[in-house]
Amino acid sequence: MNEAMVVNLRLTPVELAARVYKLEPCARTFREDLEGHLINGYVFNTPELFLMGRAVDSSAPYEVVTDPWQVFARERCDAWLCYLAAGDLTRMPGLIPYELPKIGFERGNILRYYRYGRLTNKILCSTTLIHSAARISTAT
Repeated sequence: MNEAMVVNLRLTPVELAARVYKLEPCARTFREDLEGHLINGYVFNTPELFLMGRAVDSSAPYEVVTDPWQVFARERCDAWLCYLAAGDLTRMPGLIPYELPKIGFERGNILRYYRYGRLTNKILCSTTLIHSAARISTAT
């Protein structure tokens, strides 16, 4: 195991999540996105998992969906946007405040939506613990 891997194993999920902002270009700082989700969404921080996200209208433009300062009326929301997650993602489905038809996340700057049951079953069936930051959604 190389030195970088040892350092990563000692970081908490929130520390891993914050490192994402140093490793790739982001529209805002970690603190700005964190504040946006504290005010307009949900933030979960445990020793095993860090997650920030919010309910969104999946038909809205990319720039609106990925901006944590944009708020959607609850009746318009049809998806959870997993904005940023790090740690043991198998714990994520139990944290979702209420069910919506879809869950969205961004990988490689492509926003994707999956049926709620399809993605949560895939996560729950996973036996792999994620020990590095997984940038689930990024505002570009």
